[in-house]
Amino acid sequence: MNPSTYSPTIPVSLIGRRLFVITLVSAVLSVSLPTRAVATDADVFPVVASVQAPVAEEEVADYHFEVPQYTTVTVLRTYNYVPMTAYTSRPEETDDTPFITADGSHVRDGIIASNFLPFGTKVRIPELYGDKIFEVHDRMNKRYTYKIDIWMESLPEARKFGVRFAHVEIVRTETNK
Repeated sequence: MNPSTYSPTIPVSLIGRRLFVITLVSAVLSVSLPTRAVATDADVFPVVASVQAPVAEEEVADYHFEVPQYTTVTVLRTYNYVPMTAYTSRPEETDDTPFITADGSHVRDGIIASNFLPFGTKVRIPELYGDKIFEVHDRMNKRYTYKIDIWMESLPEARKFGVRFAHVEIVRTETNK
């Protein structure tokens, strides 16, 4: 047998199967395992000319509220480890209409921006906000496909929130009268 023409006789189908299994496992792991995003203040909040003093703990408003007892909340789906940031209506963070959301409504407490959820989707973030229900009314930059941005009234609140990862529940609410 000539050593220059020798090649191992591994069936092509076995190589193909192994390659397929490796590709499939890596795809599943890349989708199912949480990823961590590291963001600096410059990435999340554009640089502004003014410098603001740190905010005391008691100055930040508490946005937690309970769902009224006559409302039934049903969890439809849960997303794990969704990256979350906060945004305000500053012109540096929005388009030319800072107080109008992408679906045309006015900003208010409980508004979130997300590209992977349809407008009107009701969301609960129990780890951070308990039973408070948020609603998707805004969009983010196209590069953010799996992320949630929570609207906040002031920049110090948004900066204090930072970048967090939490479970998100998609919910349906029904009023029982």
